[in-house]
Amino acid sequence: MIDSLVAQIEERLGWGSGSDWSNKDFEELNDLIFDGTKKRLSVTTLKRIWGRAELVANPSSATLDILSEYIGYKNWREFVGNSPSKATLTSVGGKIKTFQLPTLILVLMGIAVLATIFGAVTTRKNVDASEFKFKSRPVSDEIPNSVVFEYDASAADDLAKIEIQQSWDKTKRVAINRLDSVATSIYYRPGFFKSKLVVDGTIVKENDVFIQTKDWLGLIERDSLPIYLKKEEIHQGQQLSITPEVLAQYGIDLKTTSVGFSLYLVKDFGEIYTDDFELSMEVKNTLEQGLNGCQEVQLYVLYDGGAIGIPLAKKGCSSNLNVLAFDETISGKKNDFSDFGVDFANFVDLELVSKEDTLEVLINGKGVHQMAVPETPFKIKGITLHFEGSGAIQNVELKSSASVFYTSSADTL
Repeated sequence: MIDSLVAQIEERLGWGSGSDWSNKDFEELNDLIFDGTKKRLSVTTLKRIWGRAELVANPSSATLDILSEYIGYKNWREFVGNSPSKATLTSVGGKIKTFQLPTLILVLMGIAVLATIFGAVTTRKNVDASEFKFKSRPVSDEIPNSVVFEYDASAADDLAKIEIQQSWDKTKRVAINRLDSVATSIYYRPGFFKSKLVVDGTIVKENDVFIQTKDWLGLIERDSLPIYLKKEEIHQGQQLSITPEVLAQYGIDLKTTSVGFSLYLVKDFGEIYTDDFELSMEVKNTLEQGLNGCQEVQLYVLYDGGAIGIPLAKKGCSSNLNVLAFDETISGKKNDFSDFGVDFANFVDLELVSKEDTLEVLINGKGVHQMAVPETPFKIKGITLHFEGSGAIQNVELKSSASVFYTSSADTL
């Protein structure tokens, strides 16, 4: 029955088989489940359900209840009760009547004949990834930035569906012609992305798309396209910030509108990796009155293939927070994240220190969280911060045990 539950979720998502999903896909599913049920499962739990991580125990009834609720059932019991048996057929009178053996044989023979006929028409060649080519290049150093994809998908079957996927997000797949060689896409935000060439739902090639910023970039986040802020609108002396006054110039009233503000620094910092780095900064959310009122801030350290995510919020809002520990999302619904609740009356000192296979998070000099660092080091590609409403940062420094790779100053800010 769990296989049936998994199959229905995959059908609803339309992402293909979970055996091909990336870690980002499981993170997105985690968010979709929370949006639909207001209940959260860990990414590791989802991977175990899909057989992508070691199963240490049978799924709990609570886990199965949440997954069943996500696809429209009250709980797991209702899902099981509404799933028809493969060997039975309900009669008009409501009684269960089993197939007689001769009937079942005839049905199976008919299916086999139809499958043979249909298969002869729609047979696809096996996909050999080595027969495909895929590469990309940004056309400028500006944001937004168009990317040119050069590809060779001629080895695919004539009827194959060929797509380019911009990143981990499967909703950003664009159909392309098998016999063409060039396609383009536009990226509205900086970052480090794994673009993909997809043939009949199977990823055959990946290519890195690195959309960099020249300096810190400030965005007002919206459901549609972001608003790109001018340099003078975010540089305030030795701080990077956005004020309610700047937001007001764009017709945004924080008392009546929920809005996010983001800062991006995405670039090649040099040879600095996830197993040996220290990032420090002073952070402040300056939203005094808003629809949410939690003054949330989320810091992400981008690396080749993923991100580390550290949240802050007003004291009392820690239940809403999530820590992204490399490939796992840790929820404040099931963990005590009260140490991530802070007083934003003054700037908050935030530090991430990675050494000896452990990353430690320090807030105002106090260690509040530790996470294991993967054995394989990944190159750090960017720093982003996302504020509920308005906020500011200052005194940013990124270094390893041997060198300083970035530091903010009056000249750079």
